Amino acid sequence: MNIRRALIWVVAAAILIPTLTFTDRPPTQKATHAAEWLEAGGLRWRTVRAGEGGSADTTLVLIHGFGDHLLGWRSVFDGLAEQYHVVAFDLPGFGVSQKPDTTYTLDGMTKWVGSFLERHTIGSVVLVGHSMGGELAASVALAYPERIVGLVLIAPSGLDPGIGQITEVIGQRGQNAVGWWESARSFVTPIHDPGWLEEPGELKTYNPVVDPAYRMSSSRVIRDFDFGGIGERFVAITQPTLVIWGRLDPVIPFATMSRLGQMIPCVRVEPLPALHRPQVERPDTTLALILGFLEHPSCPETTVP
Repeated sequence: MNIRRALIWVVAAAILIPTLTFTDRPPTQKATHAAEWLEAGGLRWRTVRAGEGGSADTTLVLIHGFGDHLLGWRSVFDGLAEQYHVVAFDLPGFGVSQKPDTTYTLDGMTKWVGSFLERHTIGSVVLVGHSMGGELAASVALAYPERIVGLVLIAPSGLDPGIGQITEVIGQRGQNAVGWWESARSFVTPIHDPGWLEEPGELKTYNPVVDPAYRMSSSRVIRDFDFGGIGERFVAITQPTLVIWGRLDPVIPFATMSRLGQMIPCVRVEPLPALHRPQVERPDTTLALILGFLEHPSCPETTVP
């Protein structure tokens, strides 16, 4: 398989796998949450916040991956909120958040998240990021080390320069096709769940299928975002880090976990029998791993499987 075909498969898998696994486990009904539309970096973000618990001085911020949204964290959100203050949002360009007509680079999105943290969090922050959101979490930790005290990276992009800026491989037609597919995918992976998240009228009536800005932003991310943009800078991450990976991941190779385990100075690695979204496919195990790490975020001598 040549590099072009391989990277097209990576894009296709990244889009299709969430569709296959989104409803693997029904969302918890323990609590009903209310969405907020918060402003940061001059943009409006759909956000959900919950939890006090005994560790209220630490805020967990959950960052979803490409084509996803805050509902992708439903299966672990309430369990985390029992002990911590937890914040999840739709990144700009995704879900119901604002979709500016601009570039969507790693550096630009890092600054957006930094602005959100500065405006809407206090004290220590632990970032939990999946896939593209994992790369973004690592970038934010490098840019704002005084605020970020820990990282949980779930199958993160960011290391493999062969992925890089995918549009160079798939071309303009492929980039546009991604935008159309992402808007249509909302039929299978809905961006609203009234049984879990109460939303005001202006949010709950939003439909990405009829929003050209949704297609634009999805295409722009493929065009602009460098999915190999951390690279060797992973060695500069000083925060205690938990890396979780599905052994059967078809999007980002499982072998990448071992490489990260050798690069990040203070790291634990946890493989799971899962595909690309352990937080959806193995939510109970993923939740237990995250809570265990947060309880003892030390730097053990790591053995990489």
